[in-house]
Amino acid sequence: MNYIELIKNFWLQHNAYSLTVTETALYFYLLETNNLCRWANTFNRNNGKVLADLSIASLKTLSNARNRLKQVGLIDFKTKNGSPNVVYTLVKFTEVGAEVGAQVGAEVGAEIIKHKHKQKQVGNSGELFPPDQPPKKKPPKPKVEFIPPTAEEVKEYFRDKLPDWELQADIFYNHFSGLGWKTATGAKVERWDSRANLWIIEKKQQDNGKTENQAQRQNNRDADKAAKARNLLDEYAAIEQGSNAISHQGEIPDL
Repeated sequence: MNYIELIKNFWLQHNAYSLTVTETALYFYLLETNNLCRWANTFNRNNGKVLADLSIASLKTLSNARNRLKQVGLIDFKTKNGSPNVVYTLVKFTEVGAEVGAQVGAEVGAEIIKHKHKQKQVGNSGELFPPDQPPKKKPPKPKVEFIPPTAEEVKEYFRDKLPDWELQADIFYNHFSGLGWKTATGAKVERWDSRANLWIIEKKQQDNGKTENQAQRQNNRDADKAAKARNLLDEYAAIEQGSNAISHQGEIPDL
């Protein structure tokens, strides 16, 4: 395995897929770790160690970056039963990577030739500002393959977002796993985190509706109690007034 080839392959994939800063840092971190392991086919790394070394804020961010590198064909990894120890593999330069490299190389070469040709035209014709060339269309990005999340990744996404987040994470994972990560209409799930976020929002709305109904029922009970109390007071006042009238009529006036 060639260190330089892996670096070149990374930058070709970066140009094709626009990798983030976290994804870039993680890849070069794994590259250096494999170098220290004398380029073993597979090597282990603890999630906590990676989070501390790269100052990554959460396991979710690490998982997303790791999945992204796997999707674009730069690494492979395996986990067992939610263990923090992950087995990594650096993927060698593939034919897909070669095609991307040839495409990027052709684009760079075309830009150089275009620049030289423009300079030549300016020198021969004496034009200071040559006419602008129409913008070149960018090639469509290849569709990224969907990789189903693990139960641990789903729990990490749901963490503290709902009162019963652990239960809801299990229900969400089992629901979509049973459907083969498809919707009820049979469409393939492309972004499981978007589905999870929608699940959380709907659950919050349901909980808020239940709370409002309970509050309304309590207000109705309080109003009934207040009405009954007022009726009793009115009845007592009427009885008092009748008693006073009878006693007043029976009085014997002074002579």
